[in-house]
Amino acid sequence: MFLLPLIYFSLLSYYLYKRQEGFTVAVYISALYAITALCAVFTILNGYMGEDGGILFDNNNAEFGVVPTLLYCALLTATIWPFTRFNTTKIKHTELTNPLVLDIFGVGMILMLVLNIYLVADSTLDILNGDFAELRHSVYEGEESPAKLKAMSMPVIYYIYLFNAVTIFALPLAFYNITHHRCAWWFNGLLLLTSLSKPIAAVQTADRTEIAFWGIMAALTLVMFWREITLKVKITLVAASVPFIAAMAIYLSAVTTDRFDKSYAGPAAAAMQYVGQGYINFCYFWENAKSDFISTEREFPLCNRMLTGTVSDSDRRNVRSAEHGFFISVFPTFIGDVLLDLTLPGLILWLLVYIAICYRFIPNTEDLDTTIHAADYLVVFMLGIVPSFGIFYYRFFDFQSTIIILGVAIVTFISKHTFSLSDAEDEEPDSLPCELPDQSDRTETIHS
Repeated sequence: MFLLPLIYFSLLSYYLYKRQEGFTVAVYISALYAITALCAVFTILNGYMGEDGGILFDNNNAEFGVVPTLLYCALLTATIWPFTRFNTTKIKHTELTNPLVLDIFGVGMILMLVLNIYLVADSTLDILNGDFAELRHSVYEGEESPAKLKAMSMPVIYYIYLFNAVTIFALPLAFYNITHHRCAWWFNGLLLLTSLSKPIAAVQTADRTEIAFWGIMAALTLVMFWREITLKVKITLVAASVPFIAAMAIYLSAVTTDRFDKSYAGPAAAAMQYVGQGYINFCYFWENAKSDFISTEREFPLCNRMLTGTVSDSDRRNVRSAEHGFFISVFPTFIGDVLLDLTLPGLILWLLVYIAICYRFIPNTEDLDTTIHAADYLVVFMLGIVPSFGIFYYRFFDFQSTIIILGVAIVTFISKHTFSLSDAEDEEPDSLPCELPDQSDRTETIHS
């Protein structure tokens, strides 16, 4: 049965590609699960299963039953399907009602990057010259990163720094500006650099996942805007991204080698496990998780923090691991996380709510007269984080994520509606980094 996800998601990707006449968001997400399924097959066939790479099964007790496999494919398809509404090959018109709102949002994220650089500047070089395996072990033992300790010495700064994750939204904002020629090149360049704020911070803990997250979401952003990017801009982006991608590749290679060079299968096997463990661990959860324990702190982190004081941290993780009898902080895909927390009925209910939200807020571009708002790209990007990065785990598991979601929702709502803020835009000086459209004609037409 372990071959079925590979076959299924490969065929689904091909079907969606033909149906939507191009490489769209839905095709991209489906292709991600095909890639992870391929890595799972290699992991299983080569006997790379074991605790060194975060896989709970070993080669002697692996069971990939019909029910969890079919459930895995069906539930993921259900979450991918709403994104077929947003067919990027069909978009003809975009509208930007309150551009100043998005510009302020962009400036705020850039300031977050400046804060992050200030906090990591003192320690990053020493960390890069150190032992990543030892550093990661200390993180698992509960030791805080130097940047976080520095922030904690300044309470106001610390509470601001908690929301560094918002900087990932600089990606769709930058590419909207680029494709619609709204802002100066240096402002868009700063936004793209800002999107790397979390990966920069991840060096502090020898973490690979933040870089994987950035890569997955950067690719999703390119899928959304690729048809609108001119050839000249594409060449510029490729040339500018080469040093950053090279640095990431070197860092990932160094971390993987340091952490897994002495493991039973080596760094290459660990990398394969890292990408391919989602389906494998989902099946393990299905077979071994206990239904006696229902925990909602990851699905409703802000409510739990405010009402019960329960926080999804390392202490809580250890308690829940003891309840289930295995280490729960592995990568079982996002549906594996929710399955563990809420059991199967809760997972189905949670997915129905998520799908309903997607159908409510993802615009349907099949109608050629549909006008897409600039904020719609942010909405699709935010909702797309769940299944895209969901190849690893459920991303919005902490209270900061909930506040970020609420904040981005407010930004998108205000930017799509006319308020008194728009009246002041006509008085903005020409020196602003972003070019404000004429208020009498706010619709921008995209010629495919």
